[in-house]
Amino acid sequence: MLRIRRYRVFVAFTIIFVLTVFHFARSRDWSPAAESAPLVDLAESNGPPASAPDHDSTSSQHGFVPESPPQIAKPEAKKPEPEAVGGAGAAGATDSKLDTPPKTPPKDTSHISKPDKIDSTVQYGNSIPGILGPDFGPQGQGRLEVTLPDAPGRPEPHWRKFPEHFPVPSEKLIKLPTGQPNKIPKLQAQFAEESAVEQVARNQKLATIKEAFEHAWKGYKSNAMGHDELRPVEGGYRDPFLGWGATLVDSLDSLWIMGMEDEFVAAMEEIKKIDFTTSSRKDIPVFETVIRYLGGLLGAYDISGQKYRVLLDKAIELAEILIGAFDTPNRMPVMYYNWAPDYVSQPHRANTRVVLAEIGSLSMEFTRLAQLTKEDRYYDAIARITNELEKMQDNTRLPGMWPIQVDASGCKKAHRKSAQLPPLGKPEEAQGANVPSPPMPMRAPTDVESYMNYISPSHQKRDAESFVHEDTEPAVYDAVPTQTPVARAPVINEAGKSYCEEQGLASPPYSSSDRFGLGGQSDSTYEYLPKEYMLLGGLVDQYRKMYQRSMEVVRDYILFRPMIKDDRDLRFAATVTSTRPPAGKDDFDSLSYQYEGTHLTCFAGGMFAVGAKIFDIPSDMSLAAKFTDGCVWSYEATATGIMPEGFEVLSCENAASCPWNETRYNEVLDPHPEYRVKQAELVYEKKVKSAKQAQKDLEKPAKAPSHDQENQVAKRGVKFHGSEETTTPSKTVEDSAEPHASGVAMPDKPSVLSHEDFVKARIQDERLPAGFTKISSRKYILRPEAIESVFIMYRLTGDNYWREKGWKMYEAVSAYTRTELAHSAIHDVTSGAPLFLDSMESFWLAETLKYFYLLFSDPSVVSLDEYVL
Repeated sequence: MLRIRRYRVFVAFTIIFVLTVFHFARSRDWSPAAESAPLVDLAESNGPPASAPDHDSTSSQHGFVPESPPQIAKPEAKKPEPEAVGGAGAAGATDSKLDTPPKTPPKDTSHISKPDKIDSTVQYGNSIPGILGPDFGPQGQGRLEVTLPDAPGRPEPHWRKFPEHFPVPSEKLIKLPTGQPNKIPKLQAQFAEESAVEQVARNQKLATIKEAFEHAWKGYKSNAMGHDELRPVEGGYRDPFLGWGATLVDSLDSLWIMGMEDEFVAAMEEIKKIDFTTSSRKDIPVFETVIRYLGGLLGAYDISGQKYRVLLDKAIELAEILIGAFDTPNRMPVMYYNWAPDYVSQPHRANTRVVLAEIGSLSMEFTRLAQLTKEDRYYDAIARITNELEKMQDNTRLPGMWPIQVDASGCKKAHRKSAQLPPLGKPEEAQGANVPSPPMPMRAPTDVESYMNYISPSHQKRDAESFVHEDTEPAVYDAVPTQTPVARAPVINEAGKSYCEEQGLASPPYSSSDRFGLGGQSDSTYEYLPKEYMLLGGLVDQYRKMYQRSMEVVRDYILFRPMIKDDRDLRFAATVTSTRPPAGKDDFDSLSYQYEGTHLTCFAGGMFAVGAKIFDIPSDMSLAAKFTDGCVWSYEATATGIMPEGFEVLSCENAASCPWNETRYNEVLDPHPEYRVKQAELVYEKKVKSAKQAQKDLEKPAKAPSHDQENQVAKRGVKFHGSEETTTPSKTVEDSAEPHASGVAMPDKPSVLSHEDFVKARIQDERLPAGFTKISSRKYILRPEAIESVFIMYRLTGDNYWREKGWKMYEAVSAYTRTELAHSAIHDVTSGAPLFLDSMESFWLAETLKYFYLLFSDPSVVSLDEYVL
């Protein structure tokens, strides 16, 4: 009979061993599935590695990424379609590793009307399925689609509120300004009364734009309701923004503005179903969530006359989660906030590489929420960021502007290498060693939410040394210094004590240069300065000062006039790399320039116009017109009439007078024609040398076979001279040793294109519009920035020129993006028959079509003197 008592020691040790392994094998970060994969390769599209060198400017976290050649994925066998895709309250899970299978088969779009200039013989409207990479995939780190496995009974984790680790005492909260608002100059122009004929024409355009909105909304509602985005070609949905219905929430104010109140009320029922406390994604992209969800809820609440309390309630529900991202020692937010309880319960710091636009563009939404709820803590959260930006503004490598990436950790890295390990014994016995205490062991899970943290590894392990996407770091780390410096959050202990010298916002550590500009990764930080000033009723002069200071530098160092064939005085914004602060206004030695035009930067025309009015800078109104007209010209320059995401041009040497210089333009397209000739000659000589050597090898007689070779070959049935045995007919070795009669053909001497022919060939092959020297990203993803500035210019000037240009832009965009379901991003605006990318981001309904609609609405509709958009 087996007696357990004999083995009790063994059993006890076995149990302890299993529990120990179980405890240390778990991952602290929750994820529903270890096998989940994002929609695209994060290494390609989601910004530079944390330890990347200083010249990682080609990557983008916020904004467009320069394209690489498309990689067409091999088609895979389709999986069975789910019984219901989308629909009310549908889960955010998907059945494909890349995205959700289409609800409907591919649509025949051959019937779609096209402008006359399109070659009707070329098939139009095809999408590019299964394409990965930055040129087709998500536009920033905020976009990350994950796939959940079927796991019946799997515990569903939910965010929970914990006491803050670094709370701000109520008496130290930065409070909303009070008092009588200052008088802000009127923005909108005085409009002349329109004739009956003009009114009819305008209303027809308005109806056409509304029909396009209704068409896209219907496609979203029937295929993707409750999910983030519609797949406008194949049908089905995507969930790159946590699966809470980004398009639904972001488009609410557009529904109201266009008079679709029944749809607005129906959308309220879907809004009520959103559960912000859980998601299939482990981290919340704070910036994207604030502008699409929090901004969408608050904008809809205000535009509908504050009649629907559910909108404000849901905004508060979401804000209570987001405010946890600010719970850091310096109150700078972690931009990718892991929401699971075991992570929330730990202290954290912001990262050492944070995109400027992401940390600097949270002010309007949190300020408006504070105004509506009378909760100063929401305003305190963003006011501290503004204060840090103000302190940093004149202490950068281009004083007055902020670098595209900043270190928000609050911890200086200068002394990190001097860290010493503590002596053996208790941490407090370390005599002056500047090191952290040993990590505290995690407590065993006590609830179902934490249980998933306890047993599940992260769905994709992203170490701070590999990806900037892992934007937040646990507060406690091993003190052993690494050989290679890496960007990671500094060490802190439970009491919030940091083991480094404190600092404000700064350039990322180990960076020898910084990049500055108005485009992607920085844009909205500047845009929000005048808007926040208006939202606060002019009571915080800080925003005016910061705006005016930054625009001084923008005018001196960033803006440039492009050299184009048309006699139009335009302005674009360059991206500047600086290694040290310029010694004076004319000191450009430390600066290197990328003269480019990007769709994202087109917001600046409207920003200059608003700033000119409210801050009394009359000259900036002319600048606003030139900048906006630069984007209009960029639309008109391409085969589709649509501006590409990004391209490069030539800067005028003299902004006052800039005639077209064909010679200079051709030199940029073919800068070293003599080098091309020399290279061709070298290649030709190498080929001739190889051919001559091959000829010699042929003419050289073969060596007689050895005895062993004869035996081996004879076994394979080859007849040798003098041998009578054979099994298969074959050439003799003597026959094969004869010289080849024909010899080796000598290569033809290459015909090198002349300088003029090379330029013509490059323009034709790359489809370069006149004035463009390079197109870094050819796609159009339904962006709103250009039409937003056109709309603002019309409202502020009353000049009908902007309506005329805006309508041409609408006709082009509508003709090339419309699908049977909605509207889709397109692959190449320089092609007469661009392919669809099967993507419709939420801003198509929330912003682009809204601005087209408001451009042709009566100016009293959403007056810019009453609303801050």
